[in-house]
Amino acid sequence: MSRSASSAGVRTAAVACAVAALLIASLAVVGGAPGATEAANPAVESFSDRSPGGSEAVAQTDDGDVIRLRSELAQTDERGTVGVTTRAEIPDRVTELEVTLLSVADGGAVEADGFEPADDDGSEGSVWEWDGETADPSLTYATEANDTVEGEGPLAVDGTYRFVDAGEWALVRTPRVGAAWSYTGEYEGQVRLDRETVVAGEGVASRSMAFLGPHEEHVREAAGQRYRLIVPDAAEPVATPDEVFGVFADASTALQVGARGAEVVAIAAPTGEVSWAVRGLQTGDADLWVRDEEPAGTAADVWTHEYVHTRQAYRTESSGRWITEASATHYAALFALQRGAADFDEFEATLARGEREPDASSVLADPNTWEGNADYTKGALVAGEIDRRLRAETDGAASLATVLRELNEADGPITNEDILDAVEAAAAEGADDATATEVRADAERLTTTETTAETWDRDAHAAAFGETPAQVGYALADDGVRATGEYRNRTVARDPVELVGGESLALSVVASNTGGAAGSYDLTLSVDGEPVANRSGSLDGGEETVERFEHRFDEPGEHEVRIGSERLTVAVSEPARPSVRGVSVDSSRVDAGESVVATATVGNDATVPAGGEIEFRVGGETIATVPVRLDAGEEATIEQEITVSGAGEVTVSAVGLTDEASTTVAVEGDGPIPVDGAPGFGPAVALLSVVLASGALARRGRRGA
Repeated sequence: MSRSASSAGVRTAAVACAVAALLIASLAVVGGAPGATEAANPAVESFSDRSPGGSEAVAQTDDGDVIRLRSELAQTDERGTVGVTTRAEIPDRVTELEVTLLSVADGGAVEADGFEPADDDGSEGSVWEWDGETADPSLTYATEANDTVEGEGPLAVDGTYRFVDAGEWALVRTPRVGAAWSYTGEYEGQVRLDRETVVAGEGVASRSMAFLGPHEEHVREAAGQRYRLIVPDAAEPVATPDEVFGVFADASTALQVGARGAEVVAIAAPTGEVSWAVRGLQTGDADLWVRDEEPAGTAADVWTHEYVHTRQAYRTESSGRWITEASATHYAALFALQRGAADFDEFEATLARGEREPDASSVLADPNTWEGNADYTKGALVAGEIDRRLRAETDGAASLATVLRELNEADGPITNEDILDAVEAAAAEGADDATATEVRADAERLTTTETTAETWDRDAHAAAFGETPAQVGYALADDGVRATGEYRNRTVARDPVELVGGESLALSVVASNTGGAAGSYDLTLSVDGEPVANRSGSLDGGEETVERFEHRFDEPGEHEVRIGSERLTVAVSEPARPSVRGVSVDSSRVDAGESVVATATVGNDATVPAGGEIEFRVGGETIATVPVRLDAGEEATIEQEITVSGAGEVTVSAVGLTDEASTTVAVEGDGPIPVDGAPGFGPAVALLSVVLASGALARRGRRGA
């Protein structure tokens, strides 16, 4: 499972630099079992899926502040490869751009337009530098389509492929592209990267995989997520779209473990001429494929299995690896039983595989001892026993989902010791310390020795699983991310959250219990790994509450903010400088000793708030200084009352940091032209106001939701 990784920006007086990279290699998957999951490439800054019929998740910033890398996939005449053309749209502010190709086919050449090689060859991992002049630079190359478990082999070899070019269609990984860049402009906000992958002709691309060829797409929104099911014309699916969407929605509701993405993309993989290495595979955050011959809703349901993987946001060390496939297998069987799609005998038979040798003698915390697919078999039985024991000992206040939620919030890769800690903490939610310690000890025995659990009977199952346990989950409210302070108090974009020094990030988090028993919640807000605030409480079944957090950021830089399983990148910069767009007076001719009101129009063209001072000058002499605070894209007016005497033409100016505007007033009378401008800026003298429907002062052009 991957999370977005962002690069730190280094700001100087004239230049701001940002560097980001994709350098994650895919991890191996265990094949031959119900399903598999693998680590994928973290996104760089933001990602757009703009496949036909899909939604567009574009970076929340102005076009002038976005580098766009668009990779277009196309089938080639050479079997086993897919053609890629990666084009860059580069804002004027960007001075340097490097693109690293991480998916070039072995021995493949790279055709460059507007890029020069930064190393000796064009092989995989090669770095290409933009020439600084070409407006639409591109890199064209081929990437390997076939991904096999045991080397390469023809399509006729059984149990080989995880991704493949089958000729008339292809199911492949999306190409991996890294980027690093530099840009100018201290006050205009950070330049960010937006990647998109598309398919030339018929096909669809998600973040981590793509299907090339004719297909139908089915879409359903349910349980707080959007599901997209891609059914190739070459597929003959056993499960209907309604059945697939049904198991996804049921699992989404039951799994209150955090890490729920906005969209899940699933592909029904044709099996007519391809022998797949696994029955299904999940990669990236929420992309998966399942063989078209797999039904939905059975005790060995692969669709549910792979969906559960999309909800596992943690990374594992070797000793903690077992929990990933174990929990997915257990939940697939449990959810089928709860839906009535499987009976208890089928549920029991699925978990009973963990009692049989050689799997039963494997030590889960030591993958070197695994025989067969111990994490799927013995692991599922042990995960189920931990689930049953927690429910029974806490009267439904905790379950295996409580453990997974804790693991999803881990900062680093989890170990088996982390799993045991989470089990003990979950048991303590509804049991005394002695019982919690005992539950942990039993879990330790089942995961660190050859001992395995035994399947339980119907009565024991009814006693533990009869009532839905507490299912406490967290989610940011719809308007749950706000910027507050002297510049604004409003909802802002999340990807990333852009603030200026002195502003606060305000978060509203909904804690809800969709289960049947009371349960507790414990929310901690952390910034760069350091806890800064905590809220905890208890919720009855079906109850929810909103907890609010606020944290002020004073220094420029990039920060990781975590709340529950939610992760936000907060980019803090110096405020932009307000610009002076014009100045006017309410009368161009006055008698000596009378007053005029000078009105300056100020604005902010940057994507971040602006702050500074505007001076009113008469005849070159400063008579008042007014502080200005503007939201991104806003315009406002400032008024200053000026009393003049003498005779002649007086120049009235409004002056900012880098710009100014002037007008003149003709003063009728005798003598010199002394100026009596009220010093300071009281409410009756200098005003920075928000226009109402009938008001005369303006504050216009607010951006954002």
